Formats: sequence, structure tokens, C-alpha cells
Amino acid sequence: MNRNRVRTASGAEWLTVPLLMKAHTEKSIGEMKINPASNWKRKHIATLAQAYRGCPHYERYAGGIERLIEGAGDSIGDFLFEMLDYFMSELGLGGRKVLRASGLGASGSRAELLARIAVEVGADVYLSGSAGREYLDQAPFREAGIEVAFQDFRHPVYDQGAAGFELEFEPNMGIVDALFHLGGEGVAEMLERAGEETQA
Repeated sequence: MNRNRVRTASGAEWLTVPLLMKAHTEKSIGEMKINPASNWKRKHIATLAQAYRGCPHYERYAGGIERLIEGAGDSIGDFLFEMLDYFMSELGLGGRKVLRASGLGASGSRAELLARIAVEVGADVYLSGSAGREYLDQAPFREAGIEVAFQDFRHPVYDQGAAGFELEFEPNMGIVDALFHLGGEGVAEMLERAGEETQA
């Protein structure tokens, strides 16, 4: 939840937001705090500039992303929510309703909590990541009458060569990679095509 990969001239590199880890296994994402002692903001902004300033859409998004990073407070949950809001807006998804689990009345742990959240928001299908096939307990969903579907994401390939270096395509980058290369409209179109191909 607190790190993502970006494409640099030497390959993929992790950008990590440092967290205060004391008793972190007992805390929700909303309770986790960003470590104020680290100078991660300056490092992230510099890494993004160095990696992407030659991309077609860098100038269009760099300022907004920099403001997001500089504006991060002490809550990783708040920071993630603000980033989600920004990126959804840039992809033309700004009108979608996004809820925070902490604002709902559901309780429990693990799959039981997820099933209760799904019930509370009126869902009839729960979409899990593909790795969920290995560990997700589906019983609470069956008991609640909710279908469980597993993601079958096939990474689309796009041009990553515009930043001035030629390397093979590197999948699974943070959204900034596609955004700087393709622009919001281009990313949305690419994902729509990928969804159609998956359904075909």
C-alpha cells in the first residue's frame, strides 16, 4: 500500500512512503502513520522528474502529482485516498463514488469483514485480485449470497521509450508511468481496449 514502481533509465525502481511500523500488524490502513523523520517527498519528486521529464505528458501532470506528494500529512490512508481521487479524475472517472471502509459500520476480520462491507454497500459480486484464489475464504460470501470473481488482468503494452532511453517494456509500473507517456485519455482508452479483449 505504501510503495509503487516507476521506470527509470536503469529499469524499475521502488518509490516507498516510509511508515511508522510500531505495532503495524494490529492497525488498519487508516491508522497507519507516515514517518515524519524521512525526506521521502523531495526524493520522490526528484526521481519522477529524472525518470519522466522527457515524456509527452510530463508537464501536464507533474505539478499536480508534486502537489499531492508535498501535501501529504501524517496519515497514509488520507494520502492514498487523495491520490486515488486525483488519478480517477485524470482518467475521466471523477464522477464515481468511492467509499472508505472506515466510514462504514461493518466489523470483523479478513474475509468476514470484506463480505460484510459488500453487504453494506449492496454488492452482489466481490472482485478479488487473482492471488486471492490461494487464500480468500469464500464461505462468508456464500453465506451472504455474494458471488466471488477473480481478476484476470492481462497487462496491456504501451510505448515507454519516449523518456529518452530504449529498454524492453516493463509491466506493473505505478499509474504515473502510463499517465506521463499516454495522458489520461490514452490510459483510459488502453484500459477499455484491454477490458474488451479480456471479455472476448
